[in-house]
Parts: sequence; C-alpha cells; structure tokens
Amino acid sequence: MREITIINHLAQLAHQPFLIFAGRMEDRTDNIFEAMRLLAEEEHVTAGRISEYLDIKPSSVTQIIKKLEEAGTVEKVKSTEDARVTFVRLTEKGREGLEEQGSISSELRKAVFKDFSEEELKELDEYMSRLVENVSGEEFYDKLNQIFGDDRRWRQFDKMSSRFSKAREQMMRQGQFGGFEEFHRDGFFRGRGRR
Repeated sequence: MREITIINHLAQLAHQPFLIFAGRMEDRTDNIFEAMRLLAEEEHVTAGRISEYLDIKPSSVTQIIKKLEEAGTVEKVKSTEDARVTFVRLTEKGREGLEEQGSISSELRKAVFKDFSEEELKELDEYMSRLVENVSGEEFYDKLNQIFGDDRRWRQFDKMSSRFSKAREQMMRQGQFGGFEEFHRDGFFRGRGRR
C-alpha cells in the first residue's frame, strides 16, 4: 500500500536530526538574532527601537544588548547630534555571524529540497498542510481513542504477536510523539486544543 510507504518516509524524515533542529529553530523566534537582523537593516537603532520591534520589555533588551556586546557582535555608540542618545550597531563580527547563520540554514535547506521545482515545493507544501490538518482533526483523535484505547483489542493482538503491543506502549510513552499533547490516565488521547 502506498500509504504505508508514505508513512515510513514521514517517520524517516521525522527522525532526521537536521529537520528536527531546523523545525525547532524556525518554530521559535530568537530575539537575539531578530535584534541583529534589525540592526543589519536599519541605521541609528536605539534600545527603545529594539524593544518596540521585538515587542519585549526594555529590561530584556538591556540583557540582549549586554550578551551581544560580550560576544563582540554589537557596540554602543553615542549620537553625534544628541549626547543623551545611544545607538546600538552591529560590528563586523556581528555582520559575519548573522550572514553565517543565514548561510548555514539556507545551504542545508537547499540540500534538502535539491531538484525540487518551485511548483513541486508548492504542491508538497499543500499536501503536507493537508496531512497536518488531518492528524490534528477531531476525526483522527476519535479514531486514535477508538483504536488505542481498547485494551481488550490490544491484549488479543499481544497473544498473536507482542510486536503490536510493544509498538503501542512505546507510542504511549512518547509525550510529543505525533503531536499528541498527553495521554489521559484512562487511556485516551487528547489532541492540541482538546482540553
């Protein structure tokens, strides 16, 4: 069956270390790199501008600037027009670091999607979105509850082959496996947003 082949391919991709890394990196905005991007794009950036851009407290911006200064990637510069105003700007080391970070992600993405046309990427994105929608829906979670919540069925499977029960147990132990948020004490799954 083609569905089993696709599921096996998805499982193989889900365990690929770079894809796990990339997913986690892209999933969470890093305020430090976002601040550095702002500094690369705009001139005369103040701590207040960074706070506004990132929508975070000024005290958090102070900590970001301090870390970046310690790393040698930004420097503070007094305004020549108003000595009360201090700008933050990227150093050469900061520009190089920002370019390198973007380059690493870009090069690895290019390698992953090598030989895919823009049209194929668009179609793949649409198909993957549909899969995500399917496994996030009520119908899928109802099926999970129906199939995996039936201990009698799994005891019967265990008599035929312990492989099924072991796979079920392993899946149940995985807190984030397949997007399941948690496993109820009564043996049923809950999906995201189904509390």
